[in-house]
Amino acid sequence: MADIIQNYQIKYSEKWGTHLQQEASRLEKYVTVESGLSGKMVAFDQYGLLSFSEKTTRMQATTLDEAPTTRRVLYPKIFTKAVGFDEFDAKKLANIDIPVSKTIEGLRAAAGRCMDQVMLNGFMNTCYMGENGTEAVEFDENQVVDTDYVESGSAVDTNLTLGKLRKTLAMLQKAEAWNEERRSYGDELVLACSSSQIAALLKEPEVGSFDFNTARALVEGKVDSFLGFRIIRTEQLPVDENGIRTCLAWVKSKAQFGLWEDFKVKLSVRDDLDEALQIRAKFACGATRLQEEAFVKILCKES
Repeated sequence: MADIIQNYQIKYSEKWGTHLQQEASRLEKYVTVESGLSGKMVAFDQYGLLSFSEKTTRMQATTLDEAPTTRRVLYPKIFTKAVGFDEFDAKKLANIDIPVSKTIEGLRAAAGRCMDQVMLNGFMNTCYMGENGTEAVEFDENQVVDTDYVESGSAVDTNLTLGKLRKTLAMLQKAEAWNEERRSYGDELVLACSSSQIAALLKEPEVGSFDFNTARALVEGKVDSFLGFRIIRTEQLPVDENGIRTCLAWVKSKAQFGLWEDFKVKLSVRDDLDEALQIRAKFACGATRLQEEAFVKILCKES
């Protein structure tokens, strides 16, 4: 007689689970968004600085200057993704449905992560300006807080510190990229960093001693603020082979994100593939710095 254990059955789940992932864009709320764009590129024209000259003689000749204008351009990047299911997949899956809704949710989450990466790449790498949008603008090396920056004492490589945050704030204020008046206009000061920098910041004695509520929010992974910065956690910031993470601070009004086509999904039956179900998503977007002085890279050594 056979042992009863030979008749044990396998019970399968009737619902689809999902892997851990970032489920939406974390940066879109903290940049300037322009939607409904069209054309092979979009120009953002800006008016520069004016200054007065002292009049030193009576009835002197008038000097007429050109208006100081600049142009930054935005190029679209187009992204697509299609997932297919065979016409007999539903029958073969038996008591579990084809994961159509999970596929759409996954595509939306992937689009959010991709948009964040487009923003980070656009803000941290080469931008373009000029009449035809062909003049390359590299990130200003003067807008970088080095890995070994300390407010006093010997230089040493560190993760994110309050000293680095204070240095970043001072750089933005010196360039008049940030002041409290801008906040009253709806502008915002933003810092994108990873979980490693948040953990390092929480070790700073000042954080726990005078701003416990902020520290608690950071521990719980919430978006919060410190020293005037809106802190956004993202794990998509670049890190080199030496464990140096490049974090980024910016002023919201100068961080331009553009949408040629927002996220869209289309379901269709592919007659050319034996009536397979196709779920296809697409979007098109781009990002650029509008002014160099409104961005600061903070280099952080991760252990």
